[in-house]
Amino acid sequence: MKFLKARKRIIVLLSIMILILKSTFVLSNDKDEKDYYDYTGKKGKKNIVMSIYINNSKVTGLYAYKGVRKYIKVEGIIKGGKIKLNELDSKGKVVGTFNGIIKDKVIKKSDGRLIRPVDIIEGTWSDGKIKMPFKLINEHEIYMPYGEKFSFVGFPDDEVLKFATNIQEYLIKNDKKALGKLIAYPIKVKIDGKKKTIRNEKEFINNFDKIFDANLKKAIINAEPLIMPANQYEAMLGEGGYNV
Repeated sequence: MKFLKARKRIIVLLSIMILILKSTFVLSNDKDEKDYYDYTGKKGKKNIVMSIYINNSKVTGLYAYKGVRKYIKVEGIIKGGKIKLNELDSKGKVVGTFNGIIKDKVIKKSDGRLIRPVDIIEGTWSDGKIKMPFKLINEHEIYMPYGEKFSFVGFPDDEVLKFATNIQEYLIKNDKKALGKLIAYPIKVKIDGKKKTIRNEKEFINNFDKIFDANLKKAIINAEPLIMPANQYEAMLGEGGYNV
């Protein structure tokens, strides 16, 4: 499915089986970079996701524990292959710090394939009392100005993130009506491999279980809105060939 513009609601077109191609970028603090970089990794034993914007040596962004839609602000600097990110609470107070080193590494997949060099950030997080290791692996980057990561959708980034989490919540609850109200009709979908036009909310609800099969539901619910792949055409919430 793809997100499009609307006045007071985000219009979403439904489509299935979109392949997500990852970038070949490798982060380097030797360049004047001004882009978003999305990561998956671990902080201690917990899985996290992080999205940071780099403006030359300055860094700002958000991170979250995987599966938890509560975003934590970080800001800091990159210098000499090292990165320092302060974790801030809702009042802007520093409550922890990521100190890491940026490395390039070739990843070997379970099927034996070697994936391009990616930037990996490894180091230690500390709040002054507790210390734990962290490791982040770059997933992709988005070439957009600060605050406009999803600007092509026509709404501020925080609204797009909220909309994406709403979709997940409605799917978890199987709330067909709530999800149906987010859509501007008509829309084109694929049902049983065939294209079909859904003309109104009633048709959407009647076909809901066919549009959102088990694979698509799982992919959307398990996705991380903070690091949705995005380009000049769309933002994609999901994984593999199943996304919105």
